[in-house]
Amino acid sequence: MSDEYSRRLDKLESAISELNTTIALLNQSLEGLIDKEQKRQMMRDRSILFVVGGFISATVAWIIRGGLGS
Repeated sequence: MSDEYSRRLDKLESAISELNTTIALLNQSLEGLIDKEQKRQMMRDRSILFVVGGFISATVAWIIRGGLGS
């Protein structure tokens, strides 16, 4: 019986080791995905700020040139 328990314990330890490896790989993948999403969000925010800044600049230039009175 102790041989059977020993084999089962070895299988269990092997399964735990494989699970730990899988969890580590999943964590690494998740961190990579989070980094990519943060970069995308940052680029999206910068693009929006660039467009809004362009509209504000155009509006200020239009007002300085006389607006509707010209």
